[in-house]
Amino acid sequence: MNCDGSITVFIDGKELMSSAEQILRDFFGSAYRYARAVVDYGVGFVALAVVNGSSVGAAVYYSINVGLIRLCVIYYIAVIEECRGLGIGKVLMSTIEEICADSDVYIATTWFGNEPADRLYRSLGYVSYTWDELRRLIGKKAVDRLLKVTCGYDDDIAYVKPVADGNDVLSLLRRVVEGGSDDVDRLWRETCLGVWLRLRTGLQ
Repeated sequence: MNCDGSITVFIDGKELMSSAEQILRDFFGSAYRYARAVVDYGVGFVALAVVNGSSVGAAVYYSINVGLIRLCVIYYIAVIEECRGLGIGKVLMSTIEEICADSDVYIATTWFGNEPADRLYRSLGYVSYTWDELRRLIGKKAVDRLLKVTCGYDDDIAYVKPVADGNDVLSLLRRVVEGGSDDVDRLWRETCLGVWLRLRTGLQ
């Protein structure tokens, strides 16, 4: 694989998922089905990075109103092994951030030890918190809602950044408990709980 060359990012929904699926599957294993579920549900979009005609990186993201703020959830992101360290992840992230410019907060979750993700998010100005730290800082109810909207139950860390420089991201996140949660509950049932149950029972 020749990873040198200009990076082009394509944005679409289900049409790009087939190209992104193998990249996500190789990195995340069976958990890639969560990414596919939000795209199939109609809320998620795919960002596909292409170099020299080959797909080299992919991300799935979505925006959703949660309480009184809008979150841009960077749900899954991966770059093929031979092309890592060349800035492809940063290009994907920057593209998503531009598209989500009407949101209030960017958020991504991952597990302890995912060093590529940690380096990527920190290089872009994200601040990391464990779920326990966030419970102390913004309250259990707010974290419960964030867990639902990100399906971050298997992850240990949330990376957050305000869309507008200078905004206090923790103050913004406290507002997720204000207002209704119908959209979040539906998203959670269809794309998180439903996938977890299918994986647990061995169904595709």
